[in-house]
Amino acid sequence: MSKPTLYTFGGSVWVHAPLIAITEGGYAPGDIKLETVNLAEGANFNPEFLKVNHNGTVPVLVSADGHKYESTISSVKEILKHAPKPPAHDAHHTHELDKIIKEIHNPAHDPNDLFVLPVDDADREAKAKGVVGGFLAGRQKALDTYAPTAPAEFKSFLEGKQRANGHLLAFFTGNPDQEARTALYTSAQNLWASAGTFIRGEVTHLLKKSSGPYLAGTEPGEADFHLVTWLARIITDAGVPPGSISGVALKAVEARTGGQPIDPVVAGFWDSWTQRESFKVNNVA
Repeated sequence: MSKPTLYTFGGSVWVHAPLIAITEGGYAPGDIKLETVNLAEGANFNPEFLKVNHNGTVPVLVSADGHKYESTISSVKEILKHAPKPPAHDAHHTHELDKIIKEIHNPAHDPNDLFVLPVDDADREAKAKGVVGGFLAGRQKALDTYAPTAPAEFKSFLEGKQRANGHLLAFFTGNPDQEARTALYTSAQNLWASAGTFIRGEVTHLLKKSSGPYLAGTEPGEADFHLVTWLARIITDAGVPPGSISGVALKAVEARTGGQPIDPVVAGFWDSWTQRESFKVNNVA
């Protein structure tokens, strides 16, 4: 009998949410097959992968009967639905927890965009020479290969990605004018401001209402898997090494999001997670 397959990539933000769900849900190694799609080499734009997920993103969960769950939210939910050890579920706050999961994935504070977009000239130069520059170049090489010969059903999608990625790569490798730089830097600064508002607002509010360090209480639940995944990448986007203690991690996030203090309840959430086995074995960052 075939097994479910989860398409992942270690450098992706969102794949860690279903990976945590697998570990916390009590699955044994091999219960769900893991298939790597190298985003840094643009493998997600290969038409063969686009047949699996027409959006060209990971994670994607394909169930044993071939049903596809093409978003982080749906893949985590399906994994937990069949988990040998279902996570904590607080029926009193179900609506609020469902709402915060959606807000975690709000494009207004997308950690992928924060990973790529620079906030100033110095940040642009550093990213151009680092992982971001290499990532964009790898994607462009793949798109330039796949787009010209893509099947008709994927050609428009790939050509759009080819143009958009090319413009962004040129921003880092070329000499953009002041207007272009200001526009992109402002976008990045707005993303950081939104992330700060979310952390100091809804996240803090729900953690303060909780009976334990997690959104779900004394043990983490579905919403926590999404939140820790998002927060981990926000922290690394702020320039802090993965798994850093809250005193270091959240100070960097405070600085990036306007300087206002972040409530200690968020530090408690973060420090509780960094000690969990599911956080460590899945290299959450």
